[in-house]
Amino acid sequence: VMDIDLFQKIVDECAALVRQYFVDERVTSPSAALLKATLVNGARWLSGPDSVADREARPNFHQGFGAVNLTTTVPNPAEPDLRLEFVDCWETPNLQLGETGERRKFQVDVEAGMPLRLCMAYTDLPGRSLQNDLSVMMQDPTGAKIAGNTGLPEITRSDVDNNVEVIRVDDPTPGRWLIQVFARNLLRPPQDYALVVTGSLSSAMRRAPG
Repeated sequence: VMDIDLFQKIVDECAALVRQYFVDERVTSPSAALLKATLVNGARWLSGPDSVADREARPNFHQGFGAVNLTTTVPNPAEPDLRLEFVDCWETPNLQLGETGERRKFQVDVEAGMPLRLCMAYTDLPGRSLQNDLSVMMQDPTGAKIAGNTGLPEITRSDVDNNVEVIRVDDPTPGRWLIQVFARNLLRPPQDYALVVTGSLSSAMRRAPG
């Protein structure tokens, strides 16, 4: 069993490296939500018996979203085709969600050859459960929709319990994918969020019409 202090040190160092990537390579000041979304998005799924004892879908109670793995987190020489695109709206009021029912739509062009990964995270208000409830959904070029955290057994339409949601597509259909972030319930708006997408991408992530 890994010492908890050593584990925390490793995570802190990985977060520092991810922050350096955004500051140096992307020339931006990342929010805490963006750093979290990026680390979760690149996490490696563990397959040992203890790691999947409750269920083999992410997230689960034994490993959450998986183990931090920088190789699949940010572009690097080991993954030369990996591209990362993001939205971080903590300083962009027009992208934030201002009332229940509001949504923001984005699009990104995807090529075959690599898994497609998406993570949305946001810093919620203090409370015993979600105060501001956001969810994320992706639509592939054929029109099929995928909700965030579909690995949870109770999920029917979208996750109402977590402020982190992931979508994983191992063999994505090439073409334009749509991403929708929507406010299921906002007790105290506005609410900002961070989105991270990685894969064999052929465009930036940008606002979608409508």
